[in-house]
Amino acid sequence: MMINSPYNKPYITPPMEHPRLMLKREDIERVKKNMILPECKLSVEIWQELCGMEIRCEGATPEFGTYDLAEYLAVEAKALKALLSGSAADARTAIESAIFLLENSEFDKGIMKARWSGHLIFVSSLVYDWCYAHLTAKEKELIISKCEQMAEKYFEMGYPPAKQAAISGHGSEAQLLRDLLSFAIAVYDERPDIYDFCAGRIIDEYVPAYDFMFAGGFHHQGPTYGSYRYTCLLWSALLFYSMSEKKVFTPKLDELADSFIYLTRDDGQAIRLGDDTYEYKAPYLRNAPFTVPMFFAAAYTGKERYYKEFEKGLDKEYLLPSKCGIDYYEDGSFGEGLFSPVAQLLWYGLTEKTPTDELAPYRYFGYPNGITMWNDGERVVLMKMGELWGSNHDHLDTGCFQIYCGGVLASDSGVYDSYGTSHRRNYTVHTSAHNCLTVFDPEKPLYGEWSDGIAYDGGTRRPNNGRETGNLELWKESYRMAKVLSHTESDELCEIVGDMTEAYSHTCDKAIRTMRWEPNRGNNGVLTVHDTVESKSENFIKAFHIHCQTEPRIADGCVIIDNEKYELVCKVISPENAKIEIIGGEGREFEIDGVNYVPDIVENTEAGWGQIVITDVRPVKETEFLVELEIVKRG
Repeated sequence: MMINSPYNKPYITPPMEHPRLMLKREDIERVKKNMILPECKLSVEIWQELCGMEIRCEGATPEFGTYDLAEYLAVEAKALKALLSGSAADARTAIESAIFLLENSEFDKGIMKARWSGHLIFVSSLVYDWCYAHLTAKEKELIISKCEQMAEKYFEMGYPPAKQAAISGHGSEAQLLRDLLSFAIAVYDERPDIYDFCAGRIIDEYVPAYDFMFAGGFHHQGPTYGSYRYTCLLWSALLFYSMSEKKVFTPKLDELADSFIYLTRDDGQAIRLGDDTYEYKAPYLRNAPFTVPMFFAAAYTGKERYYKEFEKGLDKEYLLPSKCGIDYYEDGSFGEGLFSPVAQLLWYGLTEKTPTDELAPYRYFGYPNGITMWNDGERVVLMKMGELWGSNHDHLDTGCFQIYCGGVLASDSGVYDSYGTSHRRNYTVHTSAHNCLTVFDPEKPLYGEWSDGIAYDGGTRRPNNGRETGNLELWKESYRMAKVLSHTESDELCEIVGDMTEAYSHTCDKAIRTMRWEPNRGNNGVLTVHDTVESKSENFIKAFHIHCQTEPRIADGCVIIDNEKYELVCKVISPENAKIEIIGGEGREFEIDGVNYVPDIVENTEAGWGQIVITDVRPVKETEFLVELEIVKRG
């Protein structure tokens, strides 16, 4: 049955030839040249191995269904072999493999059924396009029918994909941006209605959303979900570009990968921001979390900087992980075949390589983020206002800062152990789990934007009761948390000043934070944080939080946080008689209002030892916090 599209007819349409999915006929010579490049040697070896793999459809983790990543990559490999050889026998192998999976796969037991079924739709689309001349009319009809049935049965976005949103959540992942867009491109001759709906929604809804969302050059969902969803977005951008040579998204997409470089520490891991699953899985354990998105950024932009980052982190496990079932992320895959040997062979050198200058140590990522970063290869300082809250995997961390030098000093705390756990709901996402300000109402009221049963910590408001935004206009209007009043970036000074009153509107009439990083001041740099707060009641308890990974100590009136190489000396200048508490250690690491919310996962994480809480104990409405944090080299 044909589907009706409520969107404008796309101004880009697939060419009336095959192949057109991921490449056109004139790209085949470039792909063949890629196969003799030393940079692609590992992908060629794995591709050849995959071409000979038998498809069993038994499941790498059978108790969760029939999904096996390696088999899907094998179908993809067989399809490419058929395209390059032109052999009817090779095409027949690829076609029969795809149809076998379509007819025998089941994802009813799969917790990632939308992703797994989407991956099968994607590889079936490659077979459809690359082996088009060898398909019978009956096989074309079968592939289209099976793919539509799977999308209708398993996709969270529904089919046609009208549910979920572009800004956050699973609607910003592969279901539409890779899987159904690929399907629509492949079957355009027979079913242009599918393309009109899928491409139409992307161009009408996703393009303006991303033009706005990435205007500051930063992904608000953090290193894990931000880089994953950035990769899905680049899939969409590259699918359009590889068939039309047109770039449909904001030019800021070209530089968004820089933000992940600024977030990368000298140990190869990333500054924790938002929900982060990488810290107890392979991407951080392998010290190369952004290898995959860097490849797609390189293919899309041609920038040598991204190629270097990709090649530096490339590992066989990113191309074909040891485990291919329910949680192959543990071994280093980037999920559901978002990266594969075939992807590298097809898109390496898609755009002409361009030389790039070294990045300055400082960068401001503007609205809707409002983030200033310093990264000179040793010291990483994050100063985040967070003008719009992203919900979903974003945290309530308006005005937070983090400091890394030779190891973590001032950090986020808590763990993303899973989306709905007590630890995440009551601790990890909360303001007091970050280096932020809290304004605690002793009455602990259930404000309209807080859910009953969730711990109260005096943190920022929770827009829309924590639900994901359904569209761009709602996000702009209802998820505002702060406004950057000024920012400065130079070799001598990085400073950001933000009005956070919107975030604290339920407890404050004014909340202004200034964060000033002076890299050449003191022993090894000083971050000064200055808050001006006016609470609605003198009874509200105003507190300044600093989180740490090791137990701090007090010396000469300062609180000192240690790592192996450096100390962070925290000096409270104002209020003069502030109460300074050190809260942490076994049984108190994740404490809010006297309750310790222990996570399900701690090993291999930066969950944290606890925190330093600086409180103005006076019964006053107006408070100023002025805290200097100096990095000092030990020994």
